[in-house]
Amino acid sequence: MCAVQVENQLVGETSRRRLQLLGQQKQHVAALTAVLLMGICMRGACDTTPGLTAGIPIPWPDSTLDECHTEYMQAFANASSVYAIEYERCELTANETQIDLTIDVQLEREQIRLGHSALCSNFELCNQLDDDLEYLECHKDHGNENLDLMTSINYNATSAHTRLRQDFDAVQQTLMLCTLDAQVAYIGSMRLANEELQECRREVAAMDAN
Repeated sequence: MCAVQVENQLVGETSRRRLQLLGQQKQHVAALTAVLLMGICMRGACDTTPGLTAGIPIPWPDSTLDECHTEYMQAFANASSVYAIEYERCELTANETQIDLTIDVQLEREQIRLGHSALCSNFELCNQLDDDLEYLECHKDHGNENLDLMTSINYNATSAHTRLRQDFDAVQQTLMLCTLDAQVAYIGSMRLANEELQECRREVAAMDAN
């Protein structure tokens, strides 16, 4: 148990950083969608029928304007497809960055495991002694060695943790900057599609008026 608890420290940090990164990306995508839909709906391009959308506005023009509707939905599909491809490329780039981590996690874990194994062995050896004098003498004799082992474990764990955190920060930065560019391009495409939709509707209204 002595070795198992510390052996899980680096794995816990790795998993926590990955979950944080995934959570932040989901928040950014949700925020992007909310802002985009709000802008489109303010200009009258949404269908908010509760039975179809659960009360959430979606960019769905009046189906009676067939030509406008078709062009808009095609632009919407194209923009979404490009965004999905770019987002996947960003994730791939981030994964490649993660492969190039400066720290060898397995080596660091092995060094910590060996240190703890030696430390726990020393304690276990002394704990097997029934005679009080021998028990205390055992801990006295191994005291300096155990102190060196704990110092080494603390140094290795702290150093590895610091460098691993820097590596994951670099991965996160790569992903965030890449997806930010994709989001800006997506918003621009949808803004253009909405402007073209409004122009198409004005033209249809003008033709109907004549």
